[in-house]
Amino acid sequence: MAGAETKIGSRTAGLRLLGIVAALAPAPAAAGAWVAPHAQTIVTTSVGVHEEDSANFLDESTYYESAVYYEAPVGRRTAIVSSVWGEWDERNDEESRGEATVGVKRVLRRSGSQVMAMQASALWVSQPEFAECSEGGAELRVLSGYAFANGSGFLNVESSSRFLGGGCVGGRLDISAGYRPSPNWLAMGQVFYDSPIVADDTVKAQFSIVRFDRSGRGWQIGVRATLSGEDAAPALVLGLWQSSRD
Repeated sequence: MAGAETKIGSRTAGLRLLGIVAALAPAPAAAGAWVAPHAQTIVTTSVGVHEEDSANFLDESTYYESAVYYEAPVGRRTAIVSSVWGEWDERNDEESRGEATVGVKRVLRRSGSQVMAMQASALWVSQPEFAECSEGGAELRVLSGYAFANGSGFLNVESSSRFLGGGCVGGRLDISAGYRPSPNWLAMGQVFYDSPIVADDTVKAQFSIVRFDRSGRGWQIGVRATLSGEDAAPALVLGLWQSSRD
């Protein structure tokens, strides 16, 4: 009986970790399928340099992105979620653009180590590319997660559809895998396919490591690269994960 209780406790602790795992993407941050047991705030920033060859010299342009994700549980299966994202890129005519969402995430099914959730959010997009697109709309997201034994790792897949007034549609697919070799360390590999409303389609990959301190706060560092197009645009990724318990 004691062994069973230990196993259940270990799995519960693992799922609590997964509840704060975010798809820390180069676009608005998005949560995993699990509902966090406490209010969570996750902040990430990416900084990189585009390199473009010309006839006689090498042109470089700097860009950065920053995202803030916040989740507040209102029950075991439901949470209020919001995110804000901004980008500054010297190559773009407008140079800067941003997005924001606020909505509700609801776990639809939980079976052992598997969980499926749905998220519906109001959406705001700055400077839509097409004149007929309004800045306001909605996002629907389907989230599916699988936790490995004893919370040692996870696989999270998310698919979203985005709609702006004027008939403008975009979509996204995020795949994240994580491994936790010890209570203080988490390694994550992620791939993002983005078909945005206001820009060209992109495929990006990211690898990062999160170090948790004694208070449970997580410090993230990683690297991200664009796999689509000619510009790999490697970027440094920095993040801070914080719980309301901190």
